[in-house]
Amino acid sequence: MLKKIAAAALVAGAATTLVPTAAFASASGCNNGTCIGVEGQSLRVESITADSLSGRGFYGHYHIYGGGIDTNSSTGNWEPGLGWTIYPRRDLPNGSVLCVEAWVKNADGGHSLRGRPCVEVRF
Repeated sequence: MLKKIAAAALVAGAATTLVPTAAFASASGCNNGTCIGVEGQSLRVESITADSLSGRGFYGHYHIYGGGIDTNSSTGNWEPGLGWTIYPRRDLPNGSVLCVEAWVKNADGGHSLRGRPCVEVRF
């Protein structure tokens, strides 16, 4: 799946700007080295994966949200290709925008946003 996500890197936009990629059956995209991959059919979302492009590992956590989903990964070392996947396995509202955020933990204990790629679930 990482190859598919990496190939979609051209949909990237500014790190703090939502860049919806119209979809569905499945969709993916990257923003500032952070990637989202969504698998499903019609409005049904089977899985959502947060990952990093090669060479862009970090210490911190991922946040996946949109369409009634709002969840955070554990804090830890996230290496490229070892992303975090959730399995909603349900229909989402038409037009839902799903996003992944990568939050890098700073030395002072705060967090910095590294990327926010998004895709739109549309029938």
